[in-house]
Amino acid sequence: MSLTIANAQNLKDEIAKSQEQAAKLQALCKDYKTCGNANIDGYGNSIKEAAVLSIANTEQISNLYVRDIQENADGTIDVTSKNPKLEEWVTLATTVAAEGAKIKEAVDKAKGAGEEAKNLAQSASAEKNPMKVAKAAKTAKAAAAVVEFGNAATPILVDESAKQVKLVDEIIKKIKAAKNM
Repeated sequence: MSLTIANAQNLKDEIAKSQEQAAKLQALCKDYKTCGNANIDGYGNSIKEAAVLSIANTEQISNLYVRDIQENADGTIDVTSKNPKLEEWVTLATTVAAEGAKIKEAVDKAKGAGEEAKNLAQSASAEKNPMKVAKAAKTAKAAAAVVEFGNAATPILVDESAKQVKLVDEIIKKIKAAKNM
């Protein structure tokens, strides 16, 4: 695949931005804890699974790109590097699509998880039994943390997934065009 210098620099910049976003997602995932409520945890776990896919896809795009322009991560030229094949990019496109499906699954669960977390908080504040108040409050706080995790990670995931789809599609088109010349 032949890229112009301007396109290669833009691509490197986009990959650097994606790596920053992946680091943010990694930090969010590191702090993620379940709350013990199946619906809310289902939402949080879906977000975490999508984040893990996004991080892996960002790394794979970066690795394929570095190999493709024959430049190592430290900026030195590697003349022994082989160009990724169209099949590798097509496989990556499938993985990126799976990431999008996981994000959609998580977003579909978001409203129910938010409502359930709100109900847990209301139940905790309405609890009259002093023995149950602490546990209800702890559960409500943990549920709110899961929803906050989802609220923080979702915009990053949606943005990154869209960029990954666009990038991989553009590269596939360029490889196909180069083979037809």
